[in-house]
Order: sequence, then C-alpha cells, then structure tokens
Amino acid sequence: MTIRPEGETMDNAYLHWLDLTAADRDKARKVLDLFNEQGTVDELGLGSLRDVLSNALFPGTSVLHTRLRYVLFIPWVYQQLEARHGNFDVASEARRLEVTLIDALATSDAPEGIIGVHAREAVARLASSAYWAALVHWGLFVPAKSQGWYHAHFHSLRRRRSDYPRTDDPGVIWTQEATWHPRLPPAPDAFPEDAAFALTPEEADFLLGRLEATCNGTLLAWLAREGSSSPAEYLWEDPEALRGPPAICDVVELARRFSRHVEGAPLLYNLLLAELRRTEHDRADDEEWIEHYRDALAEWANREADEDAFDPEALWHFVRLHGAHLPTPQQRFVETWSRRVAMNGPDGVVNDEELRRLIADRERQLKGPRARVVNQGRLLDWRGNVGVGRMQFRWPQVRRLLIDLHKGLGH
Repeated sequence: MTIRPEGETMDNAYLHWLDLTAADRDKARKVLDLFNEQGTVDELGLGSLRDVLSNALFPGTSVLHTRLRYVLFIPWVYQQLEARHGNFDVASEARRLEVTLIDALATSDAPEGIIGVHAREAVARLASSAYWAALVHWGLFVPAKSQGWYHAHFHSLRRRRSDYPRTDDPGVIWTQEATWHPRLPPAPDAFPEDAAFALTPEEADFLLGRLEATCNGTLLAWLAREGSSSPAEYLWEDPEALRGPPAICDVVELARRFSRHVEGAPLLYNLLLAELRRTEHDRADDEEWIEHYRDALAEWANREADEDAFDPEALWHFVRLHGAHLPTPQQRFVETWSRRVAMNGPDGVVNDEELRRLIADRERQLKGPRARVVNQGRLLDWRGNVGVGRMQFRWPQVRRLLIDLHKGLGH
C-alpha cells in the first residue's frame, strides 16, 4: 500500500488500492482521516497530541461525523441485509441501501449534514465507514471488529445465528452470536426509502444509555447527560462543559491551555512563508500578509500573556497515561516552543530567531523536499493562510451530535 499526500487535505491524497485486504483498507482510511481536520496539526506534526485529547474528551467521535442518527441508520441497513436469505455481495448491497438513504434524507424536512449528498451513487466515503468506530466504541456493534472484518464474516455469522425465541421481554432477541446491541431500537417501517435525522425519544434514550455506559467519566458522557440542545459555539464557552466533575474539567483545561499555547506556532510559520516569498519572488501581496501575521501574532501574544506558563510535563503525563506514543521530535518541538515563549515572553515570539529555525526545521523534518521553506514551487503555491486557528478537538462535530441527542430527549 502506498499513501502519498500531495497537499494538506485528504482531497489531494491518493491511494494505490491494489492487493489490499479489508483490514488494510480500514487502516488506510484512518490514516487519510488525519488529513481532514485542518489546522496546525497538518503543518507542524501535532496531530497525535490533538487526537489523544480529542479521544479523551469525546471517545468514538470523528471529524467526519455530521448527525447522530447515523449510528442507528447503519445498523438498520445491515439488519435488513442480515434478514435476507441466500448469498450476495454484502458490501455492494449495503452501499446500494446507503445510497437509497442519501436520496431519502435529501428530501427530508431538515437535510443538513447528509454524507454523500452531492456525489450520490459516486460517493467515495460512505457514512458507515465514517461512523464505524463509533458503533464499535459505543457498543452498538457487538463483535467490536472493523467493517472490513464484518463484511468478510457476514455470511458465516448469519449461518451461525441460532433461532432462540424471544424472552418475555419483547425488546430483546437472543442470538447465539449477537451482531447488534439487543436493545437497538427498531427501524421505521419505510426505512431506508423514508428517513430523517430527528431522533425519537426512544432512540435518544437508548443512545444516552450507550454513551453513559461506554464513555463514563468523559466530557461526552457528561454533556450527553447534563447538556442541552443549545451548546455554546466554542467548547471553552460552554457552561455545562466548564462545570463538570473535577477530573473532566482537568482534561478540558489541559486541552484549552494547550490549544492556546501552540496557536502562535502556525502564525509564525505563515509569517516565515510570507517573508521568504517576498525575498525570493518579490510578490506584491506578501507585504500585506507580513503585516497581517505580525498583527495576528501580537493579538495571540496578548492572550497568551494573560495565561500561566504552559507546562509540557503535564501534557506528557496525560499522553503516557492514555498509552499514546510520544515521538521525541514532537516532544522536543513543544518543549522548545514553551521554553522560548517563557524565556522571552509571548510578544518576543515574532522576532525569535531560534523559534523561526525551530519552525523551519520542523517542516523540513516532516515533509522533506516538499517543505515550503525549501521547495520554491510549493512556496509560490502558498495561498497566504495555512493551518491557522486553534485546535477544536472535534467540538463542532460533537456539538451537532449533542444537539440531535437533546432534541430527541426533549430538552
């Protein structure tokens, strides 16, 4: 398998899919997902740190998520296939039903958030692929395996299912080898030809139970239970997120402080590019970009100066506690950035030669000859704004999921 990113987004990456197993494809998709969240992580290699914090706050979620009812749509699609007789290509049939679902959602009253609505039959990334990790983590897909594994074992799993009758609880169907959670709410009669994103109270209550059971002690479970249908636009401003139990608030604060602290790094990176391109190519608009990023760094410095000094050791302890890998170059980058900010003050970052070398060296280390600081073609292609903004830890996506949940609960 060859993965060759030609830019900063998944759209510009391509795969050679020859001879890939189902497990290989699942792994490849996870790699490509890393290109989906824009920001400093793509340029300066902080993605694994962002992901550790994101997973601790919102386990099972993804930047690809749009609406919560997808975690029911997907099991319902496969339950329809499991009820069929005979052999068939499960991947093709599941895809056909998912495309039917796209068409149905497109005609619903509130179609915002449809995955594949523009591509329809040509959609490259189905909702089932985007949400599979949530189905596993939240306990809806009982075998807790990949989608590729499920497709490969689909017919053998069906054949091994027993015919145990219902118990006196009509909400539970006992099988020898369960595929989906036994209390999964039933699909509407006309599904998937008729579908909408609004959760019923029964569905919302079921999903609340799943989040509480599988994500206990996280911000996701806390907000599922204590939040509302109108969460704040920014995580750091959400009142329910800020009044959680101390252990949860500690993670929120670590994420908030880290995102603020390293927000200045991509600003300095873009300033370097503007200055370099002005020197090398005398582009007329680069003076404006230079002024823009000097102003942006000054604004960041004012905000950073109001904070206590950032302690990287607290972050490293958290990363190790969660069993994540901590590459030495990544650790050295953050520690050097923190040391220089503490030594010279945030307002000294803009002219700090050591930090400028740190940024340039980091890009060369990550991208080699494709780094903009050494590749004239890519420097000329720079559009003036790459990777800026604070890490959001999937909050925009989680916020939408929480809105769906609490509307279903009637909050």
